[in-house]
Amino acid sequence: MNHDQYKEWLQLLMYDELTTEEHSTLDQHLSQCIECQRELEELKEFHTTLARAGSPAPNEHALSEARQSLRSALKVRHSSPSLLNRLSDLVADFVLPNYKTALSGVAMLAIGILVGRIALSPTQPVTAEKPLAGNASASVDSDTRITNVRFIDSDASDGNVEFTFDAVAPVHVKGNINDERVQKVLAHALINDQNPGVRLRSVSAFQTHVQNLKLPDKEVKAALILALKTDDNPGVRNEALKTLQGFPFDEEIKQAFLHVLMRDKNPALRIAAINSLDSIRVQGQPRDKDVLDVLKERMHSDDNNYIRIRAKSVLEEVRQQ
Repeated sequence: MNHDQYKEWLQLLMYDELTTEEHSTLDQHLSQCIECQRELEELKEFHTTLARAGSPAPNEHALSEARQSLRSALKVRHSSPSLLNRLSDLVADFVLPNYKTALSGVAMLAIGILVGRIALSPTQPVTAEKPLAGNASASVDSDTRITNVRFIDSDASDGNVEFTFDAVAPVHVKGNINDERVQKVLAHALINDQNPGVRLRSVSAFQTHVQNLKLPDKEVKAALILALKTDDNPGVRNEALKTLQGFPFDEEIKQAFLHVLMRDKNPALRIAAINSLDSIRVQGQPRDKDVLDVLKERMHSDDNNYIRIRAKSVLEEVRQQ
């Protein structure tokens, strides 16, 4: 084997990127090669020095520029390279320059055969692995995104390469808001999506039809409560609170409203929370000690005059009963 290959493997060894077979072959070579032993020691010393130096503190200006660059890149994503070109670039960039031309050609040939077999095979409709229940339907978009390419065997000396990758494809969903799977997708987006607009539209879909909702499962309810407590967008928190107002009042919802009244920095949301708790009394639900304790605290410490007056008024009504 070419000696340069062993030197390449020394670099990959530091990042635990060698296969078991490559690791074994390299160990045998190191037992006999003084030059590679010396280079391995230098690499270890270099990585140790980097580890001791630690990571630099993030620069806010640099982070801001990076975020702006990411937003710009996302806007022009529609002009991104094709799937075939992206796979070729990922394969070619992984190995050393000496192997790029040969390996890229091999990869292109393998991918070309794969694409050709797919293109020449009888056309089959693409559907979701598990169709949605009821009248909901889903279809997989052709704009597949390739991520997490990982090589199992990058040595192209024998004419073969082996790697894995994740293919992520958009899924189009259309269904009734009462469909359990539709609810779970919206609940997942409400908690996990980084775009506040997506989170707001997800919770608004529940809020708009809350009167027509069948009793949602615990996952949806938990997502709404978590969004109410933790989402950094006040619009999302407000829609979550409105939606929970339409649910049967229970201990979990009570604690969520109390959390907002005690900790939310938005006075409009605290007002909505105290009004919601007061409306429970009108519906015949008695106030318990938790609610009264929070009202006493808010009566003296809240920086919003309306909340202080409202808490005092409610407590006076309770004393007169």
